[in-house]
Amino acid sequence: MNGPLGLALLIAFVIATFLGWISVIGGGLLWIWLGGLTFAVALVLLARGGAHYLTEMKHKLKQATWAEEEGQHHSFAGVSLRVVDDGRFVWVAADSLMRALGQREAEDVMAARHAGQWQRDEKGQLMLRVDAVVQRLSTMPGRADPRVQRLRKYFEREVLYPAQRRHERR
Repeated sequence: MNGPLGLALLIAFVIATFLGWISVIGGGLLWIWLGGLTFAVALVLLARGGAHYLTEMKHKLKQATWAEEEGQHHSFAGVSLRVVDDGRFVWVAADSLMRALGQREAEDVMAARHAGQWQRDEKGQLMLRVDAVVQRLSTMPGRADPRVQRLRKYFEREVLYPAQRRHERR
């Protein structure tokens, strides 16, 4: 009973308990009604504001819990892509990019093609900036290949634009 009925029953139970205690203590009828009315109004206001507050806290807790994992795993055509957003740029692992393209290329060649737009992560894997990868996919030989076009659009729609919105919110 998480809906309105459950809330109404909870409020009724608390009010009945409050009135019962006033009755046991020996308060007069006027004090019972005034105390009960004040308590009921306070409880209703708390319940309405409290529900909003709890919902907001739940959202913030969920956001804080998953902030590190958000946007790090993507999949294109059944191939897992490792994507990392460092808050400034979005990076994709070069080996997963090559698997998604169905190509093999040496890491030093890929780094040379993306001069100044690559880095190594803590495990030593080559990471390429996604915006540079999108630029390369739109100008490389074979850019008319449907798989290359779909991958470029995937990076734009599913990686770059959501990351841009996340960066604007920060």
